[in-house]
Amino acid sequence: MRFSPYRSATHSSAAFSPHSMRKVSFPPVTKILKYWTTSFKTWKKTKTMAQRSNKTPPVLKKVYQLVGVQLVMAALAMAVIFQHTQQQHEIYDQLGNFHAPSIYYADNLAATLENLIFDLKLNQNSPEKINIRNPSYTIKSQLAAINEIIRQASDPETEKAFQYLQEETQALLKLLQNTDASQHFDNTQLIEALTATRFRATQLSRLHSNLSEQLRELLEQLDRKNTALLINLAVAALLAGGLLLAPLVMIIRRMVKVMEASETSERQLREAAEREKNQMTALLSAMNIGVLFEDKTGLVDFVNPAFLRIWGINADAPISGNPLRNLLEYSPSRFSWPEHASKFVLQVLDTHEISERFEIEFNDGRILTQLSFPVLSDEKGLMGRLWIYEDITLERQTAQQLLYVAEHDPLTGLYNRHRFQKQLDYMLKSAMRNNGRFALLYFDLDEFKYINDNFGHSAGDTVLLRTASEISALVRDVEMFARLGGDEFAILVSLKDGQNLSALPVRIIETIASVPFRLRGSNLRLTASVGVALYPDHAIDAEDLVAHADAAMYHAKRLGKNTWSLYSPEADQSGSMVERMSWSRRIGLALEQNLLELYFQGIYRTDGGGLSHLEVLARIHDPADRSRLIMPGLFIPFAEKTGQIIEIDHRILELSMALLARYPTLPPLAVNISGRSFDDHTLPDFIKNRLMHYRIEPKRLIIELTETEAVSDLGDAQRFIEAISQAGCRVCLDDFGSGFSTFTYLKYLNVDILKIDGLFVRDLKNNRENQLFVQAMATIAQGLHKLIIAEYVENGETLELLQKFGVDFAQGFYLDHPTSQSDMLHKLKI
Repeated sequence: MRFSPYRSATHSSAAFSPHSMRKVSFPPVTKILKYWTTSFKTWKKTKTMAQRSNKTPPVLKKVYQLVGVQLVMAALAMAVIFQHTQQQHEIYDQLGNFHAPSIYYADNLAATLENLIFDLKLNQNSPEKINIRNPSYTIKSQLAAINEIIRQASDPETEKAFQYLQEETQALLKLLQNTDASQHFDNTQLIEALTATRFRATQLSRLHSNLSEQLRELLEQLDRKNTALLINLAVAALLAGGLLLAPLVMIIRRMVKVMEASETSERQLREAAEREKNQMTALLSAMNIGVLFEDKTGLVDFVNPAFLRIWGINADAPISGNPLRNLLEYSPSRFSWPEHASKFVLQVLDTHEISERFEIEFNDGRILTQLSFPVLSDEKGLMGRLWIYEDITLERQTAQQLLYVAEHDPLTGLYNRHRFQKQLDYMLKSAMRNNGRFALLYFDLDEFKYINDNFGHSAGDTVLLRTASEISALVRDVEMFARLGGDEFAILVSLKDGQNLSALPVRIIETIASVPFRLRGSNLRLTASVGVALYPDHAIDAEDLVAHADAAMYHAKRLGKNTWSLYSPEADQSGSMVERMSWSRRIGLALEQNLLELYFQGIYRTDGGGLSHLEVLARIHDPADRSRLIMPGLFIPFAEKTGQIIEIDHRILELSMALLARYPTLPPLAVNISGRSFDDHTLPDFIKNRLMHYRIEPKRLIIELTETEAVSDLGDAQRFIEAISQAGCRVCLDDFGSGFSTFTYLKYLNVDILKIDGLFVRDLKNNRENQLFVQAMATIAQGLHKLIIAEYVENGETLELLQKFGVDFAQGFYLDHPTSQSDMLHKLKI
């Protein structure tokens, strides 16, 4: 729709109306005029009294003269002020009806040309056809509107500028018409014509702006003249009549004080604003987050150094005053996805909304996040928009690395037990929905224990790495290959109807048997036993499927090893299954009959400060022979597999907190928690409730969990640790350093204490590499403000080294042996 100049002026009256411009107000003038009125009434009253007496006193003549002078001066001043006011109204009309609409349409024309230039530049790399009919119509309409306004104004200078604009525009329109008719684009010629026309439109806009500024300066001059007239009038009144002296002096003093206070206030405000600006500039310059501010017209007003660094823009590039989209011309960074270029300038400038968080990917692998906020004035008007860019490349890489650590075996790089369990659960659910079938292959290396016992663990690691590599070549991408622990491996294979599975286990057996190993000059060959269980033929849940595949593997071993076996209920009488069932019953009976007993081992300060706290160690009395104590290394693995470990954790926590409540002087107790308890969402609440029940200081209870279990299930471990920390208990990460090459995850685990894995401590005095590892771990702990413990301290030399390396606490047979509750209390004299 075409706008008339009068409609435009009305539309923009909020910006150009005379009422919106600054007015000069003089409160003392009203008091002066009021005094003049009172003086005139006094004069009339005095004159009447004099007429009655037929005598004019000399004093009355002086009053007549003073009042007359005042009235004449007031009349003259009012006449001049009235004339100035008429001139001001004429100027306001000229600003509102001529210059403001001209600036409006000239700016719109320049913006239309700028957008068309931008589209043509983009068209150089795109085969899309640009429709130029709509811009041509818009340019004609805007030119006609400007012509109508300037014709009515009859101003020679602006008419000359408009004549230049009209000539350039008509040439442009002719070029656009020819281009549209020929259906052929000459981008270079069009861009040059558009640029020349935009220059003329901008020149016309600036001319009107300069003329408007001159008119505003004239308004200020008239205001100052009115002010001078009023002040001169006040001074003349003071000199003319002593009756006005005292009130005017008070008024002038008050005016001076107000002006001085106003100047002081303005100066203080300017200084405060300058200080805030400097502080904000320093803050934004020190930030690593890129910040850009654009005004309400879409032009860049400010960028901080981080923005230039993130986008690779030189500091001397002409950024300020340019549209946001033009910044891409100065940046060497290129988007990975073309649509990200349009997302860079989201169309939210004229809104009060916060933009959605958007990620921008570059060809060099970097990832930025983009977010923008509206900046509002006190009147809730939109001043502009603040854009924030943050480089999250390192954060994303760290998250991917942590995810890899959480799901992969650190030795072989295969998926670990945690990831295997998730995939097994997923395949079960998928098979249930789609009536699918799949197989679980479970195998280990025959006589692998012989390798570890005779050639050492490093030789065993070599065998496992070679085995994982050879078998990985047999497994397809759609199949999962995982190391479950030790020399145990598993493969999940989806099956089609009628598919024969025997080929894969046969290839596994043949491949392992064909791999030669040379260890300490001896040539060895290993074999493997493979067990296979099918869903839904042999089991319909994860626990039974794993148990049946395990039983099938042991059946293969009983057949002579180096073979494979499909699960059969008749053959499921292996010694391992019977043993597991036996252990499950023994653990269940021990819990029912309260045969769980706590032992304690002291943890001491390395600086000679004495006992710090006690670690709780679990033992159970054999239900068949209560005089026989069963060590945790025997029953804990079976309790983990059967799920009974969760009840054991609850029982040990209950007994430990009861002991702390019974003996208030007892040192803090550290209780080990199984990784299975991460899934027990009731455990943190259980600990909180029992602490409140026994009225125990939470710092007296330390919860220990192993590093391997925490990192393999990082999300659940993080939530569990956070809940325990909120309860007020301290958290210790056990077996710290076992098998992981990075400790980045420590940023995400809010633990208080780190316990170094005994593998690094046991032979510390003779192993230089372990000394370096322990010293490095102590340094990491100190840097993160965490305490650190070393276990397996078995001699004085090791203790001295730990003290030298900055390790805080030590635990081991050199300092203390595990003791029963009664012996521990006796030794501590409690």
